[in-house]
Amino acid sequence: MNLKAKLSKAVNDHKNIYDNIERKKIIQEVVDNKEALIAESGALATWTPVESTGRSPKDTVIVRRSESEDTIDWSSPNNIPIDEETFNMVFKDAIDFLADKEKVYITDRVLGADVKYALPVKVITDHALSSLFTDNMFRTIPENIEKSVFYNDEFYLLSLPYDKLDASKYEGRLRKLPNGKTSNMIVAMDFDKRIGVIVGSAYMGSLKKLMFTVMNYYLPFENILPLHCSVNEGKNGDSALLLGLSGTGKTSLSADHTRALLGDDEHGWSEDGIANFENGCYAKMINIDPVKEKDIYDAVMHKDNYLHHGAIIENAMIYPYGKVDYFDD
Repeated sequence: MNLKAKLSKAVNDHKNIYDNIERKKIIQEVVDNKEALIAESGALATWTPVESTGRSPKDTVIVRRSESEDTIDWSSPNNIPIDEETFNMVFKDAIDFLADKEKVYITDRVLGADVKYALPVKVITDHALSSLFTDNMFRTIPENIEKSVFYNDEFYLLSLPYDKLDASKYEGRLRKLPNGKTSNMIVAMDFDKRIGVIVGSAYMGSLKKLMFTVMNYYLPFENILPLHCSVNEGKNGDSALLLGLSGTGKTSLSADHTRALLGDDEHGWSEDGIANFENGCYAKMINIDPVKEKDIYDAVMHKDNYLHHGAIIENAMIYPYGKVDYFDD
């Protein structure tokens, strides 16, 4: 039985599955599970553990298999390999964690606004907030998904943000921390088996960036250029691409009230044009200017009933009465 079949069996064997439930119910699950608080605006506020306030590049790994050996630049410090045996150990531990969960949430979405290369992804998690984040950030499956080159190549992503690996089992296999201990966190991708596993990273960006890495690998084989950029469009159909690393201002610069925003972070450039991979924005809110960055600010801070809102505020200062302070240091 292959890895995806094993994961499907583990899910189907679970006693309490929430399979693609409607958005309002996901939000209510988040609140009922006490995974987030309702802010004054109706958005949901959450805080992650100290080790999960950002991505952990050194814990982000790619399974090294013969099938993809020659198509990955293993000399890059950012392409950290793990062997098949280690990944299989992680996968088994993750399946065991999943079996003990009270609830399992499944969200089926795609990455890619252009149906020709929309990648179906099945996100499986024990965390309703992760399911909501997936609903926010990824795209609804289009009716004509069969036109996609990836139609029969769905990617599976298992996310267990608050579990920890038994570090003693992985000595010499996973990275050694500065204190000499072995890391108990992993963000792993198997491009050949089309499956990803996150254990121990509660940072929402781990979900998004794992899938962006997956798109970065698959799309060049289809003659599509993946880009880490924001894009907006003028009234005459002209597109502006703003490329840059995270935190360099792509989102802020692209939020121009005179131009239409296509997306703030991840895009593909094909012979047909430029298309967003995502459906939502994952913007840094620290010191946000509600005038200069009105669209971003309003998306999070507009007031609505929490069941209709759904924006997630991650690791921001919030007062007991629900007001958010983006300027607190």
